[in-house]
Amino acid sequence: MDTVDTRRRAFLQALTTTTAALALGSCGQDTVQIHCGTSGGQGPSANLPPAWQPISAVTFTQGVAASVSIAPFLSDPNSDPLTVAINNVTLPAGVTFDAAGKRFVYDGIGALGSASGVVLTADDGKA
Repeated sequence: MDTVDTRRRAFLQALTTTTAALALGSCGQDTVQIHCGTSGGQGPSANLPPAWQPISAVTFTQGVAASVSIAPFLSDPNSDPLTVAINNVTLPAGVTFDAAGKRFVYDGIGALGSASGVVLTADDGKA
């Protein structure tokens, strides 16, 4: 068995793939070229949309300034930076949405209140 085949086998044994399709092709004696793409054949530049985890009700204690981050409930499969926007809804007095910080902020002054119909949209800036 020649050295290229031995190295290729050692490489393949050490390689673990999950959902990416892997194609190997020899490019000269000592080089192995790797092309990764999605299993659907869309290539390495295929963009996947941001993913949300369920978010429970956001609540604050009246008179206590606080914030609740939504960042832990949001991810991008391609690790793209995300922007988050909120629809045109009236939040309770003293509550704002900090898009840059991906969080709801309560100033501790606002009275009791609630809002329904809040829609958050995540965007990775790619089509």
